[in-house]
Amino acid sequence: MSCLSVVPHSADVRQLCQLPTEVLLHILGYLDVSDLLATSRTSHLLRTLSVAPILHHLRLRRTREILPPMLASPSRPSLADLIRRSIFMTHTTVVSRKLARNLVSIRLSRRLAARPSAEVLVERCVLPPECLPGKGIDGGGMVAPALVARKRAIERERVKDGLRRWIGNVWRGEVQHREEDVKKLEERVGIGRVWRLRRFWERMGTSSGAVGVDGDDRH
Repeated sequence: MSCLSVVPHSADVRQLCQLPTEVLLHILGYLDVSDLLATSRTSHLLRTLSVAPILHHLRLRRTREILPPMLASPSRPSLADLIRRSIFMTHTTVVSRKLARNLVSIRLSRRLAARPSAEVLVERCVLPPECLPGKGIDGGGMVAPALVARKRAIERERVKDGLRRWIGNVWRGEVQHREEDVKKLEERVGIGRVWRLRRFWERMGTSSGAVGVDGDDRH
């Protein structure tokens, strides 16, 4: 029946409105409130019937007829089961819950009143000094502890980055210095690349000179 809530064409509305009023009331009696609201927007007749008191009287009478069998259904949980699941609350349960909430509220108020001040927490190193009035960033107001922790974390990361750069520069300079020392040592003891090239060309020059002298002697 909920399909009546959306009527596609005006011709269908006119055909529906040609039915007797008793039939229309009987049909509308099966619709929910949301469907009745949508149906009332299709025509003046359906709007008048949707707000008619007799229609809602019929809907209530139909509900009284179908509700008892649904309540007596075996699949419906018992009252004791609903109470055990905290779905149905008795008057005693409601009063006890209100009393428990009041007791918790009283205890919380007393503990909040007895808690140490911000100055004491700063002295105990529980809160940072920036959380005190007048000691915030740049002498401003109080700063939330979470913001102070975030600020300090950023400062630590900056210090770490500076240390990484400094260590990297020192390490690169030390490596270059050691490489230069190794090159000088290799050249001094005769195992460097420059020394090998120099010895190679010296041998080549010596051998070519010896070959030239032998050729002159033969002639």
